[in-house]
Amino acid sequence: GEYKSEKEAVFTISEFEKWFAIFVVEVYHQRYHTALKKSPIKQFELGIFGTEERPGVGLPPKIIEETRVQLDFMPYEERTVQTYGVVIDEIHYYEEDILRRFINARDPQYPTRKQQFIFKRDPRNISVVHFFDPEVREYFPIPYRNTSHPAISLWELRAVRKQLEREGKEEINEDLIFEAYGRMRAEEESAIARTKHARRL
Repeated sequence: GEYKSEKEAVFTISEFEKWFAIFVVEVYHQRYHTALKKSPIKQFELGIFGTEERPGVGLPPKIIEETRVQLDFMPYEERTVQTYGVVIDEIHYYEEDILRRFINARDPQYPTRKQQFIFKRDPRNISVVHFFDPEVREYFPIPYRNTSHPAISLWELRAVRKQLEREGKEEINEDLIFEAYGRMRAEEESAIARTKHARRL
Protein backbone atom coordinates (compact mmCIF):
# COMPACT_ATOMS: atom_id res chain seq x y z
CA GLY A 1 0.00 0.00 0.00
CA GLU A 2 1.21 3.45 0.99
CA TYR A 3 3.71 2.14 3.58
CA LYS A 4 7.26 3.16 2.60
CA SER A 5 9.21 0.04 3.53
CA GLU A 6 12.64 1.31 2.53
CA LYS A 7 12.16 4.58 4.41
CA GLU A 8 10.70 3.05 7.58
CA ALA A 9 12.77 -0.17 7.86
CA VAL A 10 15.18 -0.34 10.79
CA PHE A 11 16.19 -4.02 10.68
CA THR A 12 17.96 -6.20 8.19
CA ILE A 13 16.47 -9.70 7.83
CA SER A 14 19.23 -11.15 10.06
CA GLU A 15 18.67 -8.48 12.71
CA PHE A 16 14.93 -9.09 12.64
CA GLU A 17 15.42 -12.86 13.07
CA LYS A 18 17.52 -12.23 16.19
CA TRP A 19 14.98 -9.73 17.54
CA PHE A 20 12.10 -12.14 16.88
CA ALA A 21 13.89 -15.03 18.62
CA ILE A 22 14.48 -12.85 21.68
CA PHE A 23 10.84 -11.75 21.67
CA VAL A 24 9.49 -15.31 21.48
CA VAL A 25 11.82 -16.81 24.10
CA GLU A 26 12.20 -13.94 26.57
CA VAL A 27 8.88 -12.11 26.22
CA TYR A 28 6.05 -14.16 24.69
CA HIS A 29 6.88 -17.45 26.44
CA GLN A 30 7.23 -15.70 29.81
CA ARG A 31 4.02 -13.65 29.60
CA TYR A 32 0.60 -14.71 30.92
CA HIS A 33 -1.52 -16.28 28.17
CA THR A 34 -5.27 -15.74 28.54
CA ALA A 35 -6.26 -19.00 26.80
CA LEU A 36 -3.78 -21.12 28.77
CA LYS A 37 -4.38 -19.25 32.04
CA LYS A 38 -0.62 -19.35 32.55
CA SER A 39 2.55 -18.51 30.60
CA PRO A 40 3.53 -20.72 27.65
CA ILE A 41 6.80 -21.65 29.38
CA LYS A 42 4.85 -22.86 32.42
CA GLN A 43 2.56 -24.92 30.16
CA PHE A 44 5.65 -26.41 28.51
CA GLU A 45 7.15 -27.34 31.87
CA LEU A 46 3.90 -29.02 32.95
CA GLY A 47 3.88 -31.04 29.74
CA ILE A 48 7.49 -32.13 30.21
CA PHE A 49 7.54 -32.80 33.95
CA GLY A 50 3.87 -33.56 34.55
CA THR A 51 1.49 -32.78 37.37
CA GLU A 52 -0.07 -34.80 40.19
CA GLU A 53 -2.93 -35.73 37.86
CA ARG A 54 -1.03 -36.29 34.61
CA PRO A 55 2.48 -37.68 34.03
CA GLY A 56 4.89 -35.66 31.91
CA VAL A 57 6.23 -36.80 28.55
CA GLY A 58 9.86 -36.16 29.51
CA LEU A 59 12.46 -34.12 27.70
CA PRO A 60 12.56 -34.56 23.94
CA PRO A 61 15.83 -35.88 22.45
CA LYS A 62 18.46 -33.21 21.89
CA ILE A 63 18.71 -32.02 18.30
CA ILE A 64 22.10 -33.10 16.98
CA GLU A 65 21.77 -32.07 13.32
CA GLU A 66 20.50 -28.49 13.43
CA THR A 67 21.04 -28.02 9.70
CA ARG A 68 18.87 -31.06 8.95
CA VAL A 69 16.05 -29.62 11.08
CA GLN A 70 16.31 -26.29 9.23
CA LEU A 71 16.26 -28.06 5.87
CA ASP A 72 13.20 -30.10 6.85
CA PHE A 73 11.24 -26.85 7.18
CA MET A 74 12.54 -25.15 4.04
CA PRO A 75 10.47 -24.87 0.86
CA TYR A 76 11.44 -27.24 -1.92
CA GLU A 77 11.28 -27.73 -5.66
CA GLU A 78 11.23 -31.00 -7.58
CA ARG A 79 13.49 -31.20 -10.61
CA THR A 80 15.17 -33.72 -12.88
CA VAL A 81 18.97 -33.66 -13.07
CA GLN A 82 20.35 -32.78 -16.49
CA THR A 83 23.90 -32.75 -17.88
CA TYR A 84 24.11 -29.04 -16.96
CA GLY A 85 22.79 -29.69 -13.44
CA VAL A 86 19.47 -28.31 -12.31
CA VAL A 87 17.66 -25.05 -13.06
CA ILE A 88 15.37 -23.29 -10.57
CA ASP A 89 13.92 -19.89 -11.46
CA GLU A 90 16.28 -19.64 -14.46
CA ILE A 91 19.35 -20.06 -12.22
CA HIS A 92 21.67 -23.01 -12.84
CA TYR A 93 23.11 -25.10 -10.01
CA TYR A 94 25.72 -27.82 -10.37
CA GLU A 95 28.07 -29.99 -8.34
CA GLU A 96 29.50 -32.78 -10.47
CA ASP A 97 30.60 -35.15 -7.71
CA ILE A 98 27.12 -35.17 -6.17
CA LEU A 99 24.82 -34.97 -9.20
CA ARG A 100 26.72 -36.97 -11.84
CA ARG A 101 25.14 -40.34 -11.13
CA PHE A 102 21.61 -38.87 -11.18
CA ILE A 103 21.84 -37.23 -14.60
CA ASN A 104 18.86 -38.33 -16.72
CA ALA A 105 17.91 -40.91 -14.05
CA ARG A 106 14.67 -42.79 -14.62
CA ASP A 107 11.85 -42.96 -12.12
CA PRO A 108 12.00 -46.42 -10.46
CA GLN A 109 8.18 -46.70 -10.49
CA TYR A 110 7.66 -45.26 -13.98
CA PRO A 111 10.71 -46.15 -16.11
CA THR A 112 9.47 -44.13 -19.08
CA ARG A 113 9.70 -40.93 -17.02
CA LYS A 114 12.72 -39.07 -15.70
CA GLN A 115 13.08 -39.09 -11.93
CA GLN A 116 12.22 -35.93 -10.02
CA PHE A 117 14.48 -35.06 -7.08
CA ILE A 118 13.93 -32.77 -4.11
CA PHE A 119 15.94 -29.54 -3.95
CA LYS A 120 15.49 -27.33 -0.89
CA ARG A 121 16.62 -23.74 -0.56
CA ASP A 122 16.80 -21.08 2.09
CA PRO A 123 14.85 -18.11 0.70
CA ARG A 124 17.25 -15.75 2.48
CA ASN A 125 20.16 -16.99 0.35
CA ILE A 126 19.49 -18.90 -2.86
CA SER A 127 23.14 -19.15 -3.93
CA VAL A 128 22.99 -22.79 -2.77
CA VAL A 129 20.27 -25.41 -3.05
CA HIS A 130 20.27 -28.61 -1.02
CA PHE A 131 19.85 -31.83 -2.99
CA PHE A 132 18.19 -34.72 -1.19
CA ASP A 133 20.00 -37.89 -2.19
CA PRO A 134 17.31 -40.63 -2.10
CA GLU A 135 19.90 -43.40 -1.83
CA VAL A 136 21.68 -42.22 1.32
CA ARG A 137 18.75 -40.02 2.48
CA GLU A 138 20.96 -37.02 3.15
CA TYR A 139 21.06 -33.43 1.88
CA PHE A 140 24.04 -32.12 -0.09
CA PRO A 141 24.73 -28.45 -0.96
CA ILE A 142 24.73 -27.59 -4.67
CA PRO A 143 26.10 -24.10 -5.50
CA TYR A 144 25.43 -21.83 -8.44
CA ARG A 145 26.98 -23.28 -11.58
CA ASN A 146 28.52 -19.83 -12.09
CA THR A 147 30.03 -19.21 -8.67
CA SER A 148 30.99 -15.64 -9.59
CA HIS A 149 27.35 -14.60 -9.14
CA PRO A 150 26.55 -12.84 -5.84
CA ALA A 151 24.36 -14.45 -3.20
CA ILE A 152 20.82 -13.08 -3.35
CA SER A 153 17.57 -13.72 -1.54
CA LEU A 154 14.40 -15.08 -3.10
CA TRP A 155 12.75 -11.68 -2.53
CA GLU A 156 15.58 -9.92 -4.37
CA LEU A 157 15.17 -12.38 -7.23
CA ARG A 158 11.46 -11.58 -7.44
CA ALA A 159 12.17 -7.84 -7.40
CA VAL A 160 14.69 -8.27 -10.23
CA ARG A 161 12.22 -10.28 -12.30
CA LYS A 162 9.56 -7.58 -11.84
CA GLN A 163 12.07 -4.94 -12.92
CA LEU A 164 12.95 -6.92 -16.05
CA GLU A 165 9.26 -7.36 -16.86
CA ARG A 166 8.76 -3.58 -16.49
CA GLU A 167 11.62 -3.12 -18.94
CA GLY A 168 9.77 -5.30 -21.42
CA LYS A 169 12.12 -8.27 -21.30
CA GLU A 170 10.23 -11.32 -22.54
CA GLU A 171 12.86 -14.06 -22.23
CA ILE A 172 14.37 -13.72 -18.78
CA ASN A 173 17.53 -15.73 -18.21
CA GLU A 174 20.28 -16.02 -15.63
CA ASP A 175 22.58 -13.45 -17.26
CA LEU A 176 19.78 -10.86 -17.42
CA ILE A 177 18.85 -11.55 -13.79
CA PHE A 178 22.32 -10.90 -12.38
CA GLU A 179 23.03 -7.98 -14.71
CA ALA A 180 19.80 -6.31 -13.54
CA TYR A 181 20.58 -7.19 -9.92
CA GLY A 182 23.94 -5.42 -10.27
CA ARG A 183 22.25 -2.32 -11.70
CA MET A 184 19.65 -2.26 -8.94
CA ARG A 185 22.27 -2.65 -6.19
CA ALA A 186 24.35 0.14 -7.70
CA GLU A 187 21.28 2.41 -7.77
CA GLU A 188 20.45 1.55 -4.13
CA GLU A 189 24.00 2.35 -3.01
CA SER A 190 23.92 5.61 -4.96
CA ALA A 191 20.58 6.55 -3.36
CA ILE A 192 21.94 5.78 0.12
CA ALA A 193 24.98 7.96 -0.55
CA ARG A 194 22.78 10.82 -1.83
CA THR A 195 20.51 10.55 1.23
CA LYS A 196 23.46 10.66 3.63
CA HIS A 197 24.86 13.67 1.80
CA ALA A 198 21.51 15.47 1.95
CA ARG A 199 21.21 14.83 5.70
CA ARG A 200 24.62 16.45 6.28
CA LEU A 201 23.54 19.68 4.51
